[in-house]
Amino acid sequence: MVTFMIKKHKSFTSSSILLFLGIIFLIVLGNEIYINKTLNKFSKYHFTSINILGQIRGGIQRYTKLKIYHYKYKLVEKKIDKNFKTIDLYLQKKYIEIPQKYLIEFYNLLNNIKRIWKEIKKTSNKNKLIILSEEAWKQSNKLTTLMTKITTLKLTKLRFIVKIFTFVTILIIALLSIFIFYYVKIGLEKATITDPLTKLYNRLFFDHQYKHHINKFERKNSPFSLLLFDIDDFKKINDTYGHPVGDEVLQKIAKTIKQTIRNTDFAFRVGGEEFLILFPDTNQQEALKIAKRLQKAIKNIKINGKSITISGGVGEYDKKYSSNHFLTKIDQALYQAKKSGKDKIIPIT
Repeated sequence: MVTFMIKKHKSFTSSSILLFLGIIFLIVLGNEIYINKTLNKFSKYHFTSINILGQIRGGIQRYTKLKIYHYKYKLVEKKIDKNFKTIDLYLQKKYIEIPQKYLIEFYNLLNNIKRIWKEIKKTSNKNKLIILSEEAWKQSNKLTTLMTKITTLKLTKLRFIVKIFTFVTILIIALLSIFIFYYVKIGLEKATITDPLTKLYNRLFFDHQYKHHINKFERKNSPFSLLLFDIDDFKKINDTYGHPVGDEVLQKIAKTIKQTIRNTDFAFRVGGEEFLILFPDTNQQEALKIAKRLQKAIKNIKINGKSITISGGVGEYDKKYSSNHFLTKIDQALYQAKKSGKDKIIPIT
């Protein structure tokens, strides 16, 4: 399963990791901004509204006493009028929102207090002032209590929303962390089994796959074949054109291999100019066809107008071979192809 996943996924780059870390940072930052903004707005207006209503309640009592004794009550009057305007502004701007089920009760109490306040400001009769003041206190107390109830309910709801938001944030961060770990792990695994120049698998991973397919053959009798080939006269290419050109040839051949073989096949660079292809669930005849197709495709790669050629050996694993013996047979077929003129793919017998 891990092998399949490595084969199907591209390596996870550092820029991708930074992208996911950036997403996590933005989620955390967004969560923090949302919570702070909501709490600040809530504390600024809802708790302030309770305080203002409490000031109106106490202020009317104080105003009445001062007015009865004709002692500097105008300053208190201005403060109460200002508090009423502030509450009206909060409601108008929707800084505070009253739930539908409390809307009628809230505005009835508020309007009653305003009406009583107007009467208090107009009258100078001591007995009437006392009666109106007591009524204003009762209505103000009910309104303050109602506002406290509304605020408590809203605060409970807000805390629930924050909990949900925090839970979702933690969940997203956890999933992203698993996602990053998964792809970093895949990337590290691929880095240890991949040839850095050609991006094909290396000899280490071939040994692993070779043992795996031998075990699969022994358990399920699943056939598999190998193609071993190298580039003809590669030393001459390096000597004539230099190693950078030689590296470019290796990269072009690797690209051609990937484009030619099937998705289920495995390609390895096992030496300087040596390559191995492992064909799962493939007999020798089918493997030879793919090898010939690859040989033809590689000929399209040219240096200074001259085609690149390869020589190789191909064969199907059989129970009569040991693991080392089978590789030796493939290598002998490659040697025979070289010895008999190169540019050949020879099957084992």
